[in-house]
Amino acid sequence: MARRVEFFITCIVAIVLVAGTSSCTVAPASRYVDAQIVKSDNDKRKYQYIELPNQLRVLLISDANTDKAAASLDVFVGSAQDPQTHQGLAHFLEHMLFLGTEKYPEAGAYQSFINQHNGHHNAYTSFEHTNYFFDIDPAHLDSALDRFSQFFIAPLFTQSYVEREKNAVHSEYMAKIKTEQRRALEVFKSVVNPKHPFAKFSVGNLQTLSDDKEQHGSLRGQLLAFYHQHYSANVMTLVVMGREPLEDLEQMVRTKFSAIPNSNKQVETISEPLFSAGTLPLRINIEPLKQQRVMTLSFPIPAHRPLYRQKPVHYLGNIIGHEGQGSLLSYLIEQGLALGLSAGSGLSYQGGSQFTVTIQLTPKGLMHSEHVIDSVFQTINRIKQSGPKQWLFNEQSALAWQQFRYLEPSAPAHYVSRVASDIHYYPAPLVLNGPYLMDRYDASVIELFLQHLNPDNVVVSLTAPGVAVDSTSHFYKTRYQATTVSKKVLKRWHSVGLNPQITLPVPNEFIAEDLSVTGTEDASSVPILLSEQNGLRVWFKNDDQYQTPKGSVIFRVRSAKAHDTPEHSVRLQMYLSMVDEQLKEFSYPAMLAGLHYAIDNDNLGFSVKIHGFNDKQALLLEKIVTALREPVFDAQRFLDIKQERIRQLSNTSKQQPYRQLMRKLPQLLYKNKWTDKQLLHVYKTTSVDDVERYVKQLLSRVDIQMLVYGNYTQAQSQQFAQRVNASLLNNSSSSPAVSIAKLLPGERTYKMDSEYADASLLFYLQGRELTKQTRAAMGVTAHWLRSDFYTQLRTEKQLGYVVMAGAYPLIDVPGMIFMVQSPVAGPKLLKKHFQDFIQQKRQEVDALPESVFDLHRQALINRLSELPKNQWKQSERFWQDIVLGYSNFDSRKQLIDALKALEFEQWRDFFKEQIAGSERRGMWVFSAGQFIDLTLTEPTLINSVSEFKNNSDYYQFH
Repeated sequence: MARRVEFFITCIVAIVLVAGTSSCTVAPASRYVDAQIVKSDNDKRKYQYIELPNQLRVLLISDANTDKAAASLDVFVGSAQDPQTHQGLAHFLEHMLFLGTEKYPEAGAYQSFINQHNGHHNAYTSFEHTNYFFDIDPAHLDSALDRFSQFFIAPLFTQSYVEREKNAVHSEYMAKIKTEQRRALEVFKSVVNPKHPFAKFSVGNLQTLSDDKEQHGSLRGQLLAFYHQHYSANVMTLVVMGREPLEDLEQMVRTKFSAIPNSNKQVETISEPLFSAGTLPLRINIEPLKQQRVMTLSFPIPAHRPLYRQKPVHYLGNIIGHEGQGSLLSYLIEQGLALGLSAGSGLSYQGGSQFTVTIQLTPKGLMHSEHVIDSVFQTINRIKQSGPKQWLFNEQSALAWQQFRYLEPSAPAHYVSRVASDIHYYPAPLVLNGPYLMDRYDASVIELFLQHLNPDNVVVSLTAPGVAVDSTSHFYKTRYQATTVSKKVLKRWHSVGLNPQITLPVPNEFIAEDLSVTGTEDASSVPILLSEQNGLRVWFKNDDQYQTPKGSVIFRVRSAKAHDTPEHSVRLQMYLSMVDEQLKEFSYPAMLAGLHYAIDNDNLGFSVKIHGFNDKQALLLEKIVTALREPVFDAQRFLDIKQERIRQLSNTSKQQPYRQLMRKLPQLLYKNKWTDKQLLHVYKTTSVDDVERYVKQLLSRVDIQMLVYGNYTQAQSQQFAQRVNASLLNNSSSSPAVSIAKLLPGERTYKMDSEYADASLLFYLQGRELTKQTRAAMGVTAHWLRSDFYTQLRTEKQLGYVVMAGAYPLIDVPGMIFMVQSPVAGPKLLKKHFQDFIQQKRQEVDALPESVFDLHRQALINRLSELPKNQWKQSERFWQDIVLGYSNFDSRKQLIDALKALEFEQWRDFFKEQIAGSERRGMWVFSAGQFIDLTLTEPTLINSVSEFKNNSDYYQFH
């Protein structure tokens, strides 16, 4: 898959967020108004770009209809600036800014304020950026900005929190010490030029963040020095979105952010090469902890960010990463060597970048890895032999323009965070469309980058069990081997020539041509039931809100034979995976043209979702339903997919403990969710004949629900329905049910094995009644406790990096969870902390002002009242109500009404009885880690999942 600019660019591994080159940054004018900023035709917001006297660059966004205000401040500083003596300091500083300022000294006050007003906050540190962002109810933007701005004006760096928070950073390091991406990243850092900033350890731990006062000064002193040296207004960018007019937003920003100091810091271009002279070509073997087989070819290339109008890396990545007929991936799949492939920009920074090709190998591909490498170079040779093609560039340019022209709004917090980073790279008028702009074809620029994709300039890394290793990385203890490429192998790479089966892409037949928008056909604000017959129910709604040439066609095939046994679950998944594989070549050009589909397994069968430009959707739908009715069961591909599913399931035991707990809980509560052990056993014995027989049985009796929403007419909807009906519906069946365990009063415990040293504990509480009122009471409770649970157990008690609490409804079953993953406390101690916290809140609730209850209740009402941000989100919301049986499409309204009707005393009684009292219905799920002698055996221990399920009562949802 080609990695496309903006959201298609990824780093060499997922941990490193993309940073880029700054040489395309222009000296901004003092102000750009909305008319000068290029925006999407779909974008109704108003924009203004300004520069404050301290040289802070700001983009203001006025959206009178937004449900959430949001802001992000991006500092052009990251782990690249870490001092050699305190690696991870930029990341540590990011943590510390949340722990009190001179104006708001209480640690956790900012988080609590954001949470109380229906908001979220976060931050990240990458190689060249540190980005802080939040969203909040619009009425509280001014107060939130006042708190937020103080991070960059007068943080406290309180000594006691310096000591505590470095433990949190260390806990983060320990929590992810077995994460394959981080392990591979450290190996990569070990082979790059040691003088390059990327060679440093960016996360930090107790070792690198030591408080060595005699040699390097105190850690707090290092933080202050780093902050004053690097946190300068002139290398910061700010994006603020609110309902207020632009002039009011500007006043807010000028009042609150002008006091950020400007030290006129210069962000230097990195002059050191990423690899020392003579290092390349290089081969790296990495021994993973999980079962995985991944090959990556990485080529150092010049900085490409300044060439955002030519986008040579995007052009090349689109060809090498193509998945259609004649592509490299298509060839490798046909040979049984690969399951997936991506290509495009990897690490990108001031002064350079990388082009990477990543291939997910089959077992056969691992055995023939040399042939895979040869095939990559044959693909590159094909591009070189053919030369740059202007028609290919023009097609990519047209698709990028079309994507931007009809760009659908995203969540405000995500949007402001991305744009704040982008301001560093694009002139102010192009800050919104720069990532999509591709309007200057230059063959010489493409040739320049293509020259760097050669055998002399490559790092080939192979991650797989059993590879030859002879070294161990320092922080993550990754076993690896780095060797120079032999002259014999290098000569072969240079002489691989062309492969006649690997060709350039052909013109894309899925590019939308008819972009007209249909008129509104009905006055209904929700979908209408268009037809109901022979087991097929079709809902239709013409889009009268977003007015774009896009839409969604969704249908769900339900069968009693979907998940009634582990065997049927496995065979259903294999069937869907085979169909998806069958469609890959055909559907990839559709994806490039903005037409997406997904085939998903669900609790009662499977669903198909098509979304995007509606012009060519009929063509894609026809291919999908044909493949579902007439799947091709190729024996080799079946084996490859089966082995991949076995690999994925085997790796679940190697996930972080808290992720394993989150995976295990629904397996315990849903009657027909089978354990990984049960599924693995079935996969190993399942044959292609088993699946072929099962598909006939599955499709013999089904019922289908369908939604057509968007730029369609009723006549088009009927045509879609008829096509689905003709292919998939034979004899309708009675609707199956989803069964969720109904817990009895009391608590039970389940122990899960884990290979991690960290212990982990999850406490699930289920509401007593299946009512909207209980859902509402549980939601208010979770909202009230979430922030305080985090502050007490993480910030104050330093129990671990992963600390969370929140609502956990399952369909309409009310519930909430508390969870901690800890390197310092075992399950027994964690349980005591959980219980102490709940009992502390039990004492507080008697004296709690009703105004606090009102605050949290209103925050939930505001959240439920938020409108979908785009057409796809709206279709998902309609679809969820169809799946859950809300034929009036009023699930949110019912919950809002329940919240409004919930009285303070009712909620307080609920808390005392069902959260902190004798009526509590709970389940503890834990892994002991290194704390073997400190495990939980009480209350009732679940020794057998099957026995627990057989003895449980269930809620039924049809």
